[in-house]
Amino acid sequence: MSKFKKAVLDTSLFRRSYVICLFCSNISFVLIPAYLVLVFLFFWGVFLMIYNEYKHHTVEKTRYGLWLLAFVLTSLVTALTHLASSFLYNAYNFIMVLHLAMCFFVFYSVHTEKHLNFRRELYSVCRFIVYCSTVLGILGLAFLMAEISFEVLWFKFIVYENRFDGMFVNPNQLGFINVVAIFCSHMLIKKDFIAISGRERVSRIWIGSCVAVNAISLLLCDSNGAMLLMMGYAIFFVIYKMFGSESKFSVRQIVLKSAACLAAGVVIVSSLFFIRNITQAGFVQIMNSASASKIVSSDSLTDQIVHDEAVVTFEHENKNLDSGRITLWKQAATLFVQNPILGIGRGNIFEYGNRLFENGIKFSDSYGILAPIMTDFHNGYITILVCSGVIGFVLFCIFGLRFFKHITVHVFRDNSLHESVLPCMYAFMCSYLIYSCLEVGLLFNVNFMVIFFWLILGYISCFLEKYEPHRTLGTFVLFGRTFRRSLL
Repeated sequence: MSKFKKAVLDTSLFRRSYVICLFCSNISFVLIPAYLVLVFLFFWGVFLMIYNEYKHHTVEKTRYGLWLLAFVLTSLVTALTHLASSFLYNAYNFIMVLHLAMCFFVFYSVHTEKHLNFRRELYSVCRFIVYCSTVLGILGLAFLMAEISFEVLWFKFIVYENRFDGMFVNPNQLGFINVVAIFCSHMLIKKDFIAISGRERVSRIWIGSCVAVNAISLLLCDSNGAMLLMMGYAIFFVIYKMFGSESKFSVRQIVLKSAACLAAGVVIVSSLFFIRNITQAGFVQIMNSASASKIVSSDSLTDQIVHDEAVVTFEHENKNLDSGRITLWKQAATLFVQNPILGIGRGNIFEYGNRLFENGIKFSDSYGILAPIMTDFHNGYITILVCSGVIGFVLFCIFGLRFFKHITVHVFRDNSLHESVLPCMYAFMCSYLIYSCLEVGLLFNVNFMVIFFWLILGYISCFLEKYEPHRTLGTFVLFGRTFRRSLL
């Protein structure tokens, strides 16, 4: 087999390339070339998905694959029932069907690749994110302190609506990557992970720099969603530390440990918000001092007013606690009743919004020509319910609940995981499921947030495969009946 053909058929290489490309699509000025490359990678992924199914029966070997396949087919039926829509919306609906299948049967299905050292693949992704986010974070903070801020096209460089966005497209994307970088740094210090992956340990200087730079950026971007993700990650990891060390607990131990987890949660939440306020105020003071030293004549009232207006406070300009999400969710409820059984399809949100609401879906006007594909409800669960209907939502929930139940049992029963990355990934997964209640996530978007979640879910499934070997050639029981060839 030639090197080129071997590379084309390398699913691991595709996953790494796809994740890195989507990461780069969040970077200002790199976004456009990244998405051009992503088009070719997308077709590569579709080819690999079809090839692996034909050659290796991936769907059959995928854990809970029946539910995922049913969800994809339901989404396909939804797309077919909306063919009356314009070509653009139809095309996007079918692209979403392929995207769903790729999330399930290329990223989540890592556990079907028996000879893959998934830790080595995870290591390469983590190392890239740690290195890249650290360099970009340092550059962003340096430009901020030098007060370099400008707009080109739709890119608002360094400061986006009074919030720090660094080298990235907007503060929310920056915040998510900050948390991911800290999460990756945490995994890279795990001894078992480094030993089994067979790679060299990343320098502690890089790890420390990554955590420090990304923590500061997270505090300055003022992303409440990213802050929720960070707090959730810390809290769920504390819960694992409290309950993951032993297999059995007395009632007294459960009560005491639960109280300790609750107290730790309160401390984590209050501390992070307090530190964020202090950090933002500190940077405002530093920047004010630097700006004041540049003003030649500060006696002029006009100069003072101009100077005050230029001050960045790193706070939301929108002071509403929900930031408009409640309005979005009310609109989602209106769209849901249009087709509650099969949903309206992801590509039709924008069109239906223009039909039913005078000003369309809230915030859609801010996306310009990208509105048809960017419009979303900022809630992964509501988006699935509206786009796939009750049938799709139930199928997805069955998969999610079954997966969550089985991995939770093993995470808290196995007391040998202290130097493993599984508790880190489990805590991230749990936190992401909460984060998706407020942000664009879970499934119906081709972006770094969604793909990274399914990549991590795939690596978690590799551990589940170790605990519960999947039967692909034997039998399985469904609703009391025995069937050949397991798909569940």
